[in-house]
Amino acid sequence: MKRYLIYSVALGLIWCFVHGTITFTSFLVGLVLGPFVIYPFRELYDFKRKRSYMNTIQKIPKQLKYLAVLLIEIIKANIIVAKIVLSPKMDIKPGIVAVPIRTETDTGITAIANTITLTPGTLTIDVSDDRKVLYVHAIDASDPQGLRQSIRDDLEKYVLEAFE
Repeated sequence: MKRYLIYSVALGLIWCFVHGTITFTSFLVGLVLGPFVIYPFRELYDFKRKRSYMNTIQKIPKQLKYLAVLLIEIIKANIIVAKIVLSPKMDIKPGIVAVPIRTETDTGITAIANTITLTPGTLTIDVSDDRKVLYVHAIDASDPQGLRQSIRDDLEKYVLEAFE
């Protein structure tokens, strides 16, 4: 129940920013609508599991670091994709690569899959049934081991720190 209240307060604040007016009435509307928005998604976020709020707060710097790394990787990938597109001879070998992952939680798997998809030139297609492998389509899969290593070292490491 305590988490519902905390998330409702957060959604009330978000509602104020989305609505464009920061007033008590606007906050109250968001606060009242919050539980109705949260309730259908309760199975995804496991409200019954005990979590340390201190641990959550301590992860904020790691999440900011993840965000910075993500932005840098997106910029680097944009440059690479621009070079591929602008080159007169497109010497690419698109393909699907199986990438083993270390993340175990739904949040971690979702974060790494979305991170891969947000990076230009790659797209997460599927997750294996045992949740240990992501299938990734790459615009240039000529070096599948290099792609796996890049995802593991440049992206997944920060996802593990921030969300696991």
